[in-house]
Amino acid sequence: MISRRKLCRSSQAALLTAAALVAMLAVGCQSAENAPSAPPAPPAPPAVSPTTNQGPGAATPVAAAIDASKLLDETRLPDLQGTVRSLRDRMGPKGLLVVFVDTNCPFSATAINEMSSVASVLAKQEVMSVLLNVGEPQATVERFYGQRQVGIPVIYDTGRATLKAWAVTSTPTPFLIDSAGAVAYRGNAVWADVGAAAEKSLQLPTGSLKFTVKGTGFG
Repeated sequence: MISRRKLCRSSQAALLTAAALVAMLAVGCQSAENAPSAPPAPPAPPAVSPTTNQGPGAATPVAAAIDASKLLDETRLPDLQGTVRSLRDRMGPKGLLVVFVDTNCPFSATAINEMSSVASVLAKQEVMSVLLNVGEPQATVERFYGQRQVGIPVIYDTGRATLKAWAVTSTPTPFLIDSAGAVAYRGNAVWADVGAAAEKSLQLPTGSLKFTVKGTGFG
């Protein structure tokens, strides 16, 4: 016969596992620089500031605090062919979508798989896109992307300097940068929200940008 004590312990373990899963789903995959050694951190703040309530695409206080225009010039990283260019050089005439990812996070995998579709929609509006892989060895990056056709440029930082500079704490995290070098969106990898921010930035009618992929609710 199984004792009540064992049943209680089993139930408690199940509850803790479920709680950890819920927390993970809420925040996406944390970067190794910020990952806690104890229970997962509480859910990250939404992309929209609750004090301003500006709608999808509103810059978070974190995004507002960084100097994106300066970082566009200072962030110089290699692509898979070894060419080092600044993010400024990778911008389109009307902006740039940068999505921070890594090869281990399942939510990053969703973003990576969908970026070709997202990029094709934005490219028609002269907004270019790039995947920025962070915190992993060069060999890992080359092996992972060498086995896939992601459809857009991939650049990478094997360390964590870029994560710190852009105040990124989890992946995937997209940044939509407008033509003036300002952050138009920083938040969850939800393409409808990115699209809404792009419409506002580009002064397009609401609903102009239509994506066939949804993204994730994490970032």
